[in-house]
This record gives sequence, C-alpha cells and structure tokens, in this order.
Amino acid sequence: MNDRNKNYAPEIIITLAAGLALGFAAGILLAPKSGDKTRRELIEKGEEFIVRGREGFEVAREKFAEAKDMSGEFIEKSKEAIQNATIAVEKKADRAKKKVNKVIKKGKKTAKKVEDTLS
Repeated sequence: MNDRNKNYAPEIIITLAAGLALGFAAGILLAPKSGDKTRRELIEKGEEFIVRGREGFEVAREKFAEAKDMSGEFIEKSKEAIQNATIAVEKKADRAKKKVNKVIKKGKKTAKKVEDTLS
C-alpha cells in the first residue's frame, strides 16, 4: 500500500486526543483558581472532552466505513479483471491449439506424400 492511499484518520484522532488530554492536564495544574472553580472547570472540560471524543470516533467510524466500501469495490473490480483476462487467454490458447493442430495435420500429409514418392 502506498502512502497516497493510506488512511491517516486513526493516527490523527489519537494524536488529537493525546494533545487535548495533555493541554487539559497542564491547564489544571497551572491554573491559579480556587478549588470550587477548578472543579467546575474540570467538569466542563471533561464534558467537552467526551463530546469531542464522540465526534472524533464518529468521524473515524465513517472513514473506516468508506475505506471498507472502497476495498470491496476494488476487490470486485479486480475479480472482474482477472475473469476477463482468463477468458481472453483461454480464447487465444484455443486458437493457437487449432493452428498447431492444422500445422501438424499438414506436416503429416506432407510426410506421407514424401514417403509415398520415395517408395
């Protein structure tokens, strides 16, 4: 698989989630606020994080579904191409076999004529 067709959505989502978590933790540790305010902010930020996480997972699920559909289409097209190539090769092989049989038949007739003239 080349990089052009690679789906980077999982890596992006994981990196985004890690960045959000680190930023959130740093913000809480460095915030000069009272415990009550900090707890409220923790709850709000936690809810935000959950919402963003759900959105991110939904996007990832959609991307995976798209990738699955694309791979199914690719497999189907590949099967068709292989079947068409097989049919074409079989036809050419059959024509070649017929030509070889004609040549052998002619060769046998010619050999018989030469044998008859030499006898």
